[in-house]
Amino acid sequence: MKRKILAVLLSATMLLTVAGCGNSNKTSNNSSNNSSNSEKLDDEQVLNTIYFEVATLDANDCTDNQSSSILAAVQEGLTRVENDGTGDKLVPAGAESWETSEDGLTWTFHLRKTNWSDGEPVVAQNYVDSFMRILNPDNGFAYAFLAYDIVGAEEYNTGSGSADAVGVKAIDDQTLQFNLKYAVPYFLSKISYATFHPIRLDVIERLGDKYASEIKDTVYNGPFIIESWDNGNSMVLVKNDTYWDADSVKLDRINLTQVKEFATQAQLFENQELDVTGAQTDYIEKWTQQAENGEFQMQTGDEPGSFYLYFNQTSESANGILKNAKIRKAIGLAIDRDVYTNDLVGRYQSSYGIIPTAINFNDKKYRDQVEEPLADEAKTYVNNPDKLKELFKEGLTELSLQTDDLSQYSLTYLCQGDSELQKQRAEWISQQIESNLGINIEVETQGDWGIYLNTMDKLEYDFTLSGWSADYDDPMTFLDIWVSNGGNNHTGYANAEYDELLKSAKGENDQAKLLEIYEKLENKLIEEDAVISPVYYTDTVRFYQNYVKDLQFTSFGAVYEFKHAYIEGKN
Repeated sequence: MKRKILAVLLSATMLLTVAGCGNSNKTSNNSSNNSSNSEKLDDEQVLNTIYFEVATLDANDCTDNQSSSILAAVQEGLTRVENDGTGDKLVPAGAESWETSEDGLTWTFHLRKTNWSDGEPVVAQNYVDSFMRILNPDNGFAYAFLAYDIVGAEEYNTGSGSADAVGVKAIDDQTLQFNLKYAVPYFLSKISYATFHPIRLDVIERLGDKYASEIKDTVYNGPFIIESWDNGNSMVLVKNDTYWDADSVKLDRINLTQVKEFATQAQLFENQELDVTGAQTDYIEKWTQQAENGEFQMQTGDEPGSFYLYFNQTSESANGILKNAKIRKAIGLAIDRDVYTNDLVGRYQSSYGIIPTAINFNDKKYRDQVEEPLADEAKTYVNNPDKLKELFKEGLTELSLQTDDLSQYSLTYLCQGDSELQKQRAEWISQQIESNLGINIEVETQGDWGIYLNTMDKLEYDFTLSGWSADYDDPMTFLDIWVSNGGNNHTGYANAEYDELLKSAKGENDQAKLLEIYEKLENKLIEEDAVISPVYYTDTVRFYQNYVKDLQFTSFGAVYEFKHAYIEGKN
């Protein structure tokens, strides 16, 4: 689903990105995806895992995969994304059925009878309120653009149309209808994302500024509710007995605890005080062997996630050098991605494009059809300081700046996360750039995920490493972020030609033409305009205890899907 901005090498690494892509995932000793026939559940149904850095509990304001994963546990939209080990599936949730018109322009959803945790019914108007609140230009929600396929949505959100013209309406309490501008094959996948969950306007208005930052008096319609939340440190979820499918929910409690240093997290996992974890560096090889020996379970695979250097083109640092594409490209190519992935991190795939290997187009892997934009240039520039400085100086000349002493130029690299591993990797990136270009890089560390996102949103940084995870299985989910003034475009980039290319892709049914447009967009974004500089595509390396059953990992849903999980055989 995009799904949203990804956290960089998250704390002790759960490495929060969406789970590996469907059938590409591999699992060792995967009893979790095969429910016990006898289902001899332990008396204590408690799952212990790592804290998700929640930036907001306001579904309409959600743009990151950590917040959306918690929202997927406590709220529910029209559908849920589930994966039983055979690939992602969209299953009926708030809607029990739906149909589309022959031309694909009208979608009608029939809601099941469900309740909020305070006993009030969930009705179609709750969904209408959600879409209208997202699109209301006064709210400035970053994910409004995801609804632009709907008739009148873009016009209302950009101030050129009225709310009355938006093509979403409640036919009655149990029937919701959307009218689209053009057929969108992945529309169902898009609206399954947390941003489009139903909302209670009466609760939002009653709580005011406290809504989304506190849990007191909040209502839920998902499998769990939030019992306690110490923001930045811990969260406790408990079963929601009013949930329509409560009989399928076996866990009574989920403890999410912050553990910043991976060495501590590893010790907790090996002592069975932690039930699920990611892995880094030497632990990957060690634990893989242990999983193959049956000591615990392992899941690996590709992920639809991509990390890259963001450049703030509005930055005035160093005489505004980041406004130049050649300078941005030189900084990005000063990094040896293979050393970063193979030696420093011990996982991931070096990248020279933004669209990852897990994304498909027309039933084939996109990356098998389109070459990465920076692949050729990387051969010329990576580990070649002379060529890099030459490119950097060309950019300086275009800006009418001096080229004799590059050490006079200083930039700040914003590091998200304050664990020792994260700091180490940030220092490595800064040293790569300094040694290859001769400029100065200062590392600024921001450990709070919410503040980091806010810093990017306000364009109060020079450059940083962050990423994006797919909202749906199509290249567009990585390309429409960069539209001028887009809510998730945190670079200051605005280009009319890019915007027109994006528009031409909307509703294009000729797959060959559409592939050409996607290729042009990716090349313009990365090779021509150097808006970002790709670093790596993400993957899944997860380990979990043998007694954890039916914990699901999806490609385009929540990081962890808790709904069907249970504990069997721990005691």
